[in-house]
Amino acid sequence: MSSQPDTSKLMPRADTLWRFGPFTVRESERRVDRDGMPVRLGSRSFDILIQLLWRAGEVVSKEELLQAVWPGVLVDEGSVRVHISSLRKAFADSSSKPDSADWILNVPSKGYTFTGRVERGMVAEVTHNALPNEPLRVAGFVAPPLSLTQLMGRDTDVDKALAALADRRLVSVVGSGGIGKSRLALRVTEVYRTRDANRPRSVAFADLAPLVSGDHVFSTLARSLGVPIEEADTFRLLQSRIAGTHLLLLIDNCEHVLEALAPLVMRLLVALPGLRILATSREALQVEGEFVLRLSPLDVPAAAHTSLAVALQSSAVRLLVERAEAAGAQPFDDSHAPALSQVSRYLDGIPLAIELVAGRLCVQSVDDLLLRLDDHMGLYMEGNRASMPRHRTLAAALDWSVALLSPEEMRLFRRLSVFRGRFDVEAALSMVADEPDSDLSLQALIGLTEKSLISFDRSEPSARYRLLDTTRSYAAKLLMELGEKEVAIERHAMQMLDVMNAATEDLSVLTVARWNEQYAHWLDDVRFAIDQCFVRGAVKAASALSVASAPLWFHVFQLNEFRQRLALALQSLEAEQHPDSETMTWLRVALTNAILHTVGPVPEMGQVGERASAGAYASQSPILLVQARWGMCFFDVCRGDYAAGLRHAHALRDHTAAWADPIGVNLSHRMLALTSHFAGDFVAAQLHGQRALSVVGGAKRVRGNMLQVDANVASNAILARTLWIKGHPAQSHAASAEAIRSALATGQALSLCFALFGACPVAIWSGNLDQAREYVQMMIDEAEQRGLVYWNRWARCFAEGLAGMAPMLSEDRPLQKPRAWAAMEDPQKETLLTFCPDYVDDAMIARAWHGQGQWAAAEVYRAAGLRHERHGAFEEARSLYLRALALARRQGARVWEMRASISLANLLGERDDLAAARRVLDEALQGYAPQDEFPERLLAQKILASPSNS
Repeated sequence: MSSQPDTSKLMPRADTLWRFGPFTVRESERRVDRDGMPVRLGSRSFDILIQLLWRAGEVVSKEELLQAVWPGVLVDEGSVRVHISSLRKAFADSSSKPDSADWILNVPSKGYTFTGRVERGMVAEVTHNALPNEPLRVAGFVAPPLSLTQLMGRDTDVDKALAALADRRLVSVVGSGGIGKSRLALRVTEVYRTRDANRPRSVAFADLAPLVSGDHVFSTLARSLGVPIEEADTFRLLQSRIAGTHLLLLIDNCEHVLEALAPLVMRLLVALPGLRILATSREALQVEGEFVLRLSPLDVPAAAHTSLAVALQSSAVRLLVERAEAAGAQPFDDSHAPALSQVSRYLDGIPLAIELVAGRLCVQSVDDLLLRLDDHMGLYMEGNRASMPRHRTLAAALDWSVALLSPEEMRLFRRLSVFRGRFDVEAALSMVADEPDSDLSLQALIGLTEKSLISFDRSEPSARYRLLDTTRSYAAKLLMELGEKEVAIERHAMQMLDVMNAATEDLSVLTVARWNEQYAHWLDDVRFAIDQCFVRGAVKAASALSVASAPLWFHVFQLNEFRQRLALALQSLEAEQHPDSETMTWLRVALTNAILHTVGPVPEMGQVGERASAGAYASQSPILLVQARWGMCFFDVCRGDYAAGLRHAHALRDHTAAWADPIGVNLSHRMLALTSHFAGDFVAAQLHGQRALSVVGGAKRVRGNMLQVDANVASNAILARTLWIKGHPAQSHAASAEAIRSALATGQALSLCFALFGACPVAIWSGNLDQAREYVQMMIDEAEQRGLVYWNRWARCFAEGLAGMAPMLSEDRPLQKPRAWAAMEDPQKETLLTFCPDYVDDAMIARAWHGQGQWAAAEVYRAAGLRHERHGAFEEARSLYLRALALARRQGARVWEMRASISLANLLGERDDLAAARRVLDEALQGYAPQDEFPERLLAQKILASPSNS
């Protein structure tokens, strides 16, 4: 027995506060936090969450959610599923629990229930200490790494840096290598982020240590802010990304790229008034307005104290004792105080030097260490009088630490200097793969970690090892002096090739989030390996690594840089005497994809695609044939040559029919659905879209489709458009919602943009403009943040269509075409026309007349008829309406048919032929199922029901 929903339960109070697990929800602020850090949610998703929280433990039906969140608006229930998926994704991304998505449970055929234990309170009841108002952090910023150890003796320096940041927008922490600049800066960001609860702040982090030159400084900074370098106007994206946010950007390890960084920092500060920068460097940036905080060594005892308590008043001694005990040394007492004081004085209070020797105290006494260190430091000082004292001390500590290494540890230490970022055990041991005893190599890695020459970060889920910039430089110098650099560089490139091949294999078994976690951090090493291959003249190796790393570049959305690297690899490979044709074809396939997403279907894309097709035919590789055909097919569709695209799609089907691989078969059906849709064959488009979904195994991510949109997303997105035009709105909305749900589940920006490519026009056509605005903004945000220029153009096209809806309703407000109209491709212009007939122009009419643009040709004829009708040319208008009507019926485009019928009926009504007008509408309304309710049908029924029939 059904009952009306209890609306009293659906009326949340604005001052209510909720807690569940690590999450806190403030209704009045429309904000969700996890452990004080904001979780990004859309407006509708937040509303749904509130409804579920108020009825936690109960099943809330989809109808109740629709009534509460979209009151008075006709919205498909698929919208609820979309936002439930968004909530689950937000909670999963924000929680370390693998089962965090289970906060919200789907009860089949009934609705949804919130399963977690919920506490409810009032915001006014919560004190600052109980629930601090944490600063706002925009999702997508690269967060600073966690500080795993306590910062010793730097409280005054931290206060100085924070005071400077309160007045200045650029603060540089300057000091010699190993002095503790990075540790101090990380502590400053921690305090800065949480210090002022009333001023929302964000913190982002960029580490420049992996860079070997200034070429990629800008892209590294942009990536840390969630904005890839994919457009000429990247600063506009940076400004929109940071608008209204008080942001602190920590730029670590700047000294080797100061020439490129300094002018860029100045430009950023001028362009972004809400930005503050904290930099660490061995030299000042020398930028106007810079505050330089010069870091001194830790304080050391003035004399050898006999009391441990007195000695520990020195921060250098405290650091030495803390690190030694952490390494496993026995507790110290007063008898050790004199030697501990002397060791810290010898090391001049330099934190890195202290950490390097502290690790030895777990295997030797402090007195023995002092004796050996005393001899070594004395010899070093005598032979290096020209060096700066602090540099001599650090170098002496490094020399002394290295001198204590076993041959296996020494060899591994040198060779690890080629890594630019984090690495794992397998990568480390690959650098000494010629070592006969792998157990000795593993022990060497462990030994280097225990001696603090390698940093080990337990907070990283994978690749936990890295060399500090100072120790890397020292090890690289040793590598060069012993003539091992060439061997190490070559082995590093081979290891990166192995890692990228493994990454490709893992496409089919890992989620996108897990894949990124495991492989995204290798970008700097892959970039370095490719560059070094070119430096050594190893063009084939560079090209092979470029091909193998294609999924990585696409997943981290550094497509503009990848496009440039692919072009260089092709140019270099073509100059080789005997280039590998298959590698060249793969390079061209990847370049075709990169060009599409960065600059769109330009002639260069067609030229590269043609050469890729020729190479694929020559190789007779099924995967390459499919990929090359896909590229040409998409190129033709994107530029509006649908007939050519359809020919490529049929050729693709012929290839895959013989191949019989589900990946290829799925891809061929998807491309036939896409090209048939735009060619105006909606029956075939629906058939192939449904067949693509039915191909078992075709949705896997493998090498054959690694550069394409998710298979289920692509199929449902095209089906959504096709089904709407065919007059099946319920099925269309279901396909649209499923496309977005699948895209959100994958976490792929490309897939989400393609899902919205299908969902945005459906929402606009259906008259659900609130949902359309939400989808369009989602597409703009995703495309801009990821640098997907082509999809950003589509998002702007949809936004323009929404803006054009108002003038369409008023004849005294002529529509102004967008400034970007001339640069738009034909598919975008045709799409705008289906939103508002005022976009019609002579070129579009000529295309339709010559058999092009057939998917929207009926709408073009109708728009041309409306233009004639406004000018009093009624017979011409009638003829065009009849042409539109006939074409729409042949295509099975019921919505276009209904639109043409309404226009024709209105014209006949104006000419006082009401009987003919009624016949036209009656005929158009035949054969619809009850659930096929869409605005044009409702309008036709309303016209017929009107007493005047006009």
